[in-house]
Amino acid sequence: MKKALVVLLALMFIGSLSFAQMQAADTTKQAPAAEAKKSMTEEAKTFIGKIVSVTVADPAKGIAKGGVTVVDDMGKTATFTVDSTAKVIDTTLNVVTLNQLKEGQKVTVEHSKTKEGQEEAEAIKVVQ
Repeated sequence: MKKALVVLLALMFIGSLSFAQMQAADTTKQAPAAEAKKSMTEEAKTFIGKIVSVTVADPAKGIAKGGVTVVDDMGKTATFTVDSTAKVIDTTLNVVTLNQLKEGQKVTVEHSKTKEGQEEAEAIKVVQ
């Protein structure tokens, strides 16, 4: 009886070590992705204002990325690059293209700084 109990405890101990190793392996695989997402979220900022100008990407004219310039209520102007991954949403929560935005529309721009130091829009929402 004692031998069976010792064997059972040994198997449980080995099983718990194996389970702990599997959990540690999963954590190390997920940590870089979670950390990258966390750092992107921490860097994301919001700018609210009215659209002054919109530039649509046109490779034929040498314009690689689109852009939008926005001025807030205090008169501060901010220009953001807009690439194809940015979400542009109108007042009815429909996804629209950058060229559908109009001067004078009030927008919220969620943005972050790129590696090159430029402010890039991640999402633009019309709030008017």
